[in-house]
Amino acid sequence: MSETRILYGFHAVGGRLRRQASSVLEIYLDTARRDARALALGTKAREAGVRVIETDAARIAAIAGTEKHQGVVARVQA
Repeated sequence: MSETRILYGFHAVGGRLRRQASSVLEIYLDTARRDARALALGTKAREAGVRVIETDAARIAAIAGTEKHQGVVARVQA
């Protein structure tokens, strides 16, 4: 099994999605984020075939290991 990493924040997750969409295993989006930026990232991920999981900020913070996640975190292949 390949090693995975956690990326968080729009720049990190969006950049990985643009450059290496096939390496993005899943993206977690905060259900409270309904702004254009979050919706666009979710749409782009789904179009790339990436599993998008909508959840709350507490779960995202637990996965990211920080509160500074901007409402998005991704599990990616290292």
